Parts: sequence; C-alpha cells; structure tokens
Amino acid sequence: MAIQNDSDLDFDDTDEHDELFTLAAKHVEQTHDTLMPNDLLELYGLYKQATTGQCNIPKPGLFNIQGRAKWSAWNDLGQMSSTIAKRLYVEKVQKLQPAWWELVKRDDKKSNTGWVVHSIEMPPDNEYQKHENEKTVFDYVREHNLKQVEHILKPSDLEVIDENGLALIHWATDSNDVQMLEYLLKAGCQVELRDAEQQTALHYAVSCGHLECVNLLLKYGANIMAQDSAGQTCLDVADDPCIHALLKAK
Repeated sequence: MAIQNDSDLDFDDTDEHDELFTLAAKHVEQTHDTLMPNDLLELYGLYKQATTGQCNIPKPGLFNIQGRAKWSAWNDLGQMSSTIAKRLYVEKVQKLQPAWWELVKRDDKKSNTGWVVHSIEMPPDNEYQKHENEKTVFDYVREHNLKQVEHILKPSDLEVIDENGLALIHWATDSNDVQMLEYLLKAGCQVELRDAEQQTALHYAVSCGHLECVNLLLKYGANIMAQDSAGQTCLDVADDPCIHALLKAK
C-alpha cells in the first residue's frame, strides 16, 4: 500500500481503510509523548468510537479529572459511525504528523500486537502507598474497605471535611460505593452535608450518573433543589436522561 500525500489517504476500500486506521493507532501509541493533551483526547475519543461504538459507560466521578475528560471526548461523538471515526482518526494523525506514514514504513516490522489502546499518561495510583498505621477513615472509604471503616469510624468523623474539600459521604458517592454510602447514612451522616463547593452528595451522584446512589440518597430525604456555590441544583447537573426524569418526577 503506497501513500505519497493527503489525497492518497483514500477510504474507498474497506480493507485499506482498516489497515490505515490500525497503523495510525500504532503510530500514535509510539509517539504519544510528542502530542498535546487536547490532541490525545480527541484521538482517544475517535479511537473508542471506531472500535467500540457509541459511548456506553457512565460518566466518571467529579475528582477523576482524567477519566471525565476522556469520557467527554468519546461521549461527544454521539452516534458517529465507526467508518467516519476511523477516517477522522487518520486525518487527525495526518494533520498532526504529516510524515507519519513515512515513519511507519521506515519502522515497518511485522507484529501480532493487534489493536492499540492508547491513553494519556498519568502517574500510577500506587506511586505512594501509606502504611496501615498511617491510614485514616478517609483512606479506607476511598479504598472501599468497609470492614475497617466500621472498625474505626467515630461519630465526629461524619462531619469532617478533608483537605480536598470533601466529607466521607462525598467520597463514597463519587466512587459509586453504594454499600459504603448506606453504612455512612445509617451511622448518622447528614444527607445534606456540603463539601467545600457547597455541593451535597446528591450533586455528586447525579452528575456522575450513579443511579443507585441517587435512589438511596432520595430515600434518606436528599433535597433535589439544594444549590451549590454556583447556584446549581441537583437537577441542573443531571446529564443522565433517566436520572433527570427521576428528579423531575419528585
């Protein structure tokens, strides 16, 4: 398959179409550290659309900044077809790195790696691990370690706002840990407790699309019209159609 210029990036042939996309994705994996984050996000969204189809996963939690950015890049493509996504992916690579095909030919080595899944590089979650004797109840909530939370939780812990501006109820909701959330509520945590931005746990559950958490918080009397520091109610931040309809019906 010979490619000399932009006009040679022809998608009339399905097999060539797929091959170009596969090679472009492999090239991005090998050169991702030379690309800008916004370009990587766009390529990520197109890649997922091309290989998986329409976004089919819930929106990550508020403090999963990387995950939310990647989710948006994919979700924003809506029902775009795989064929169009592959075409746009190759065109984006061609725009960013016009000599990419020459580099691919130069480094052409047969391999059996299959599809390439690239992502924006982030520090590993385990870059720093606390010793057990250093951990607090907040650490155990983030780790979904209900047994330890039950063991060390004090009533005063339920109202504490940590250095990130969140209370235990916000962390449990953000991570969609329904069992932990229910335990905290049964232990006496205020359902309307606010974080540093004046958001309630229901704000978190709604904006993240965590339906089980939404239902549980509503069961405990969460106020859907509670406003955060920006004046947004839980209804205002409801992107999920099912959750939006549920709140509207209340």
